[in-house]
Amino acid sequence: MGNRIFSTELFGKEVVTIAGTSIGIIEDCVVDTDRGSIKYLLVSTGGNVISEPHKVDENGRLVVETDRIRIDGNRLVIN
Repeated sequence: MGNRIFSTELFGKEVVTIAGTSIGIIEDCVVDTDRGSIKYLLVSTGGNVISEPHKVDENGRLVVETDRIRIDGNRLVIN
């Protein structure tokens, strides 16, 4: 299927920034059905402290908005 990945393959991967900072583990994602792209990642942080203000869903997961993701082994790299 080329450069495609199933959503279930994302879940459980470590989420890191392009600078290599670990954010947590991806638990779910929200798809924008108008654009056909991932709108948010829902990430469990395991209590990591994040220095900037952030959104949290009703289950305590960090809501991460990103325009790009890249798979690097077992890690999901976001911009």
